[in-house]
Amino acid sequence: MFNKIGELINYWHVIALSSELEKGKSLKRNLYQVPVLLWRDKALQVHALLDVCSHKKAPLEVCDFAQNHVLCQYHGWKYNDEGRLIDIPSSQHLIHKMKCKVDNYSIIEQNGFVWIYLDTENTSKSSPEALSEVSSENWKHYQTSMLFETNEELLVENFMDATHTPMVHDKLIRDNDKKTKHSITITQTSETVHVSYAETNEKIGLGLDWMLGGNLSVSHTDEFLMPNLVRVNYYINKIHRFQAFIACTPLQDGQTIAFVRLSFQFKWFNLLIKLVIPFLAKKVLKQDFIITQKQFANMQIFKTQPDQNIDYDAMHNKVKKIRNNKINNLPTRDETTTQRIDLTL
Repeated sequence: MFNKIGELINYWHVIALSSELEKGKSLKRNLYQVPVLLWRDKALQVHALLDVCSHKKAPLEVCDFAQNHVLCQYHGWKYNDEGRLIDIPSSQHLIHKMKCKVDNYSIIEQNGFVWIYLDTENTSKSSPEALSEVSSENWKHYQTSMLFETNEELLVENFMDATHTPMVHDKLIRDNDKKTKHSITITQTSETVHVSYAETNEKIGLGLDWMLGGNLSVSHTDEFLMPNLVRVNYYINKIHRFQAFIACTPLQDGQTIAFVRLSFQFKWFNLLIKLVIPFLAKKVLKQDFIITQKQFANMQIFKTQPDQNIDYDAMHNKVKKIRNNKINNLPTRDETTTQRIDLTL
């Protein structure tokens, strides 16, 4: 079913927040324009089937959360959680003669995300991104999601892009009136793009001077991970203080969900930050939504007009190349390249 995305089927995708699937509840969600039925059974396990009956292509619904039985809404054909046909109300004598089966997908719950693996034939799959660097009890977390009206490639680009923050997130992330020079290094492998910002005395965020004192030394990294993941880390006075992990999951053309996990460790200020971070996250994401919506709409109009790139845009081009090679099943050499750039934010 996912033959149009090439090797992207060989990666784990975030398809939901764990909190979206309550016990005995189901959820329908498209992924790359393909409908998937998810549900959490009475034993709290999450299951996923292709949301289509093999008879006449009608959608499915969960009819028994204890036995994990799924029912066609049209003719009542019934399947188990492995997608195997177990009942045909009108023709029970034919059940064992039918060869039909609905695709079922491997699911892993980890770090508050529901991850789905799209290749139904691969039995040697690895695990999803572990996020082990923010797993100690000193770290606190906040998770949310937002539907964006853009594609996943542009959304990945947005979350990795620091140059838009003084304009779009003025006074929230950076101050457009107080510029800071940066020296950055872009490193690419066959699977990742890593952007490292050298240490500066930059002023970022709200209230960090008040919480941590003045003369703060700040460095940060932006990282792309296959298939559509972004990880942003901030280090303040050489201590890892903040991480944003974002999965940009494509539903269909022009619709992408950003699943966001914000992790922070500020000692006794953690409680205060946990109170304000939902408001700040919502505001930042809304600002990103507005600008990326406008950008995507314009890109549909000006498809033939080429972008005029600066050297900083090299990281976005590297991400595009990696993803396009995977989608088109093209070989990607396992090599590391490094590029250094000066930037003012």
